[in-house]
Amino acid sequence: MADLLFGEPHGIKEGSIFPDRKNLIIAGLHRSTMHGIDGNGNEGAAAIVLSGGYEDDKDLGDEIIYTGHGGNDPATGKQIDHQSWNDFGNAGLVVSEIRQLPVRVIRGFKHNSPFSPKSGYKYAGLFRVVDHWEEIGKSGYKICRFKLLKESAMLEESFPEVKEGVLVKVKQGNGVEKWFSIGHPSPPGTNAQRISVDGNLANNLIGSQVGDKLEFGVGFEILAIKRYLSK
Repeated sequence: MADLLFGEPHGIKEGSIFPDRKNLIIAGLHRSTMHGIDGNGNEGAAAIVLSGGYEDDKDLGDEIIYTGHGGNDPATGKQIDHQSWNDFGNAGLVVSEIRQLPVRVIRGFKHNSPFSPKSGYKYAGLFRVVDHWEEIGKSGYKICRFKLLKESAMLEESFPEVKEGVLVKVKQGNGVEKWFSIGHPSPPGTNAQRISVDGNLANNLIGSQVGDKLEFGVGFEILAIKRYLSK
């Protein structure tokens, strides 16, 4: 099996449709014809498929409440046993949350959602796991739950103050405007400069709000703060 790839395969665009799971493998989007989660507890999870196999899934478009792997009846989608955090896929999604790794989301035609294709499989873009927890599902069994948010939607949401995981736009004293990513690699398609959360610049920025002016270096004015990997 090919190595795990995090992020988007070269040449694959959001919204692309594929006729079957085999073509997802060829495209590099997902490596399994059976499992919904592509990953493991050592490296993380790189992709998930929403295919109608779990009755507790909730698909809100840019936000997904995803049911972990295991314990379901493939024919009905109902849980017939408890799920475990030791399962390779569930453990992989936890690792992806901790390491803030991008997760490719693919929707299948059997997934009961207005965002699903009428046939085949549709690549929905990159999401991030922002939370996980355990609860009792509709059929009375323990399930592992994950909240995923779409990267592009996260970048549209303003955040009240600078902290680790945000993108912050500043205007320097010389008039130059610049984006910084606090403690994490910047998202694809942006030119934000990553700075260490422990560095002097970050220490001066953290806790600031839009409109604040800082006496650091040439001076900064906070113009915008966007949620990215912050909670």
